[in-house]
Amino acid sequence: MKKILLSLFSIMCVMNAHASNRADTAQTTLKQIIAVETEDQAKKKVNDNLNATWGKNTFLNISYNKTKFSSDEFPSTAGRFPNEFKNELGAGLQWGHTFNFHRNPIGSVLFIGLDYTWMDVNFNKYKASVEPASYTIGERVLNLPWHHEKMTLGYGMSLGPSLTLYPFTSTTNGSEKIRLQLYYHVGYGVEGAMIKGVATRDGVEKKYAFGHGLFMSYGANLTWNFVGVGFEFRNDDNLKYKAVDKEFDTGKMKAKEKTSRLYLQFRF
Repeated sequence: MKKILLSLFSIMCVMNAHASNRADTAQTTLKQIIAVETEDQAKKKVNDNLNATWGKNTFLNISYNKTKFSSDEFPSTAGRFPNEFKNELGAGLQWGHTFNFHRNPIGSVLFIGLDYTWMDVNFNKYKASVEPASYTIGERVLNLPWHHEKMTLGYGMSLGPSLTLYPFTSTTNGSEKIRLQLYYHVGYGVEGAMIKGVATRDGVEKKYAFGHGLFMSYGANLTWNFVGVGFEFRNDDNLKYKAVDKEFDTGKMKAKEKTSRLYLQFRF
C-alpha cells in the first residue's frame, strides 16, 4: 500500500512540474509576442513618419530678388551703347515638383530626382538712371529710353536634376525631417518690360518691350518637414528684346539678366 501511495505521489509531482513548465513557457511566449508586436508598431510609426516626409516633393518658393539687367546693344541714333541697371525691388514665385527616380533613399539618405518647375514668375522694378551721353532722340527715329524708370515681369518653366539628402534618418527626435537639396535647372522664359516717361510724337507715354530666351539656374535649400529657406542664382544671358511699338522699331537687342534669389520654401 505504501508503494502504491508513493507511486501516486511521484506521478502527481511530475504532472504538476510539467504543468508549471507549460504555464511558464506560455507566459514567456506571450511576453515575446507582445514585445515583438510593440517593436513592429514602433518601426511602422517611424517608417510612416519618414515616408510622409519623403513624400513632400511639391515645392512653392517665395523669393526676394536682386537683379542686374544689362546689354551692350541699347539702341540710339548714335549707335549701340552698353549699360547696366540694378533693381530697387524684386520678388519671385516658383511652383514645381521633384520626381524621384527610386522609392526609397540610397543608403537611407539620398534621393536622385528630376525637378520640373511649371511656374517661375519674377518681378523687378528699376529706378531711372542718368541719360547716357550717346543717347539721342532723332527727328525721324525714336529710341526707347531704357535709362528711364522701368518694370519687368517674366514667366518661365524649367527642368533639371536634383539631389535630396536626409542626413539624420536614423534618429527619431525630429531631425530625421531635415532635408538638404541641391539642383541645376535649364529653362525658357518670356518677359515684358514697361518703361515710363517715354517721349513720343504724341507726348509722354508708357511704352513696352518684349523679350524671351533660355536661362539656367542652380541653388540649394534646407528645410525641416514642410518649411525651409534656400538660395538660387539664375542667369538669363541670351534674352532677345524688341520694342512692341513700331515707332521704336530699331531691331532686336540682346540683353542679360543675372538674378540672386533668397527664398522661403514650403513643401507639401
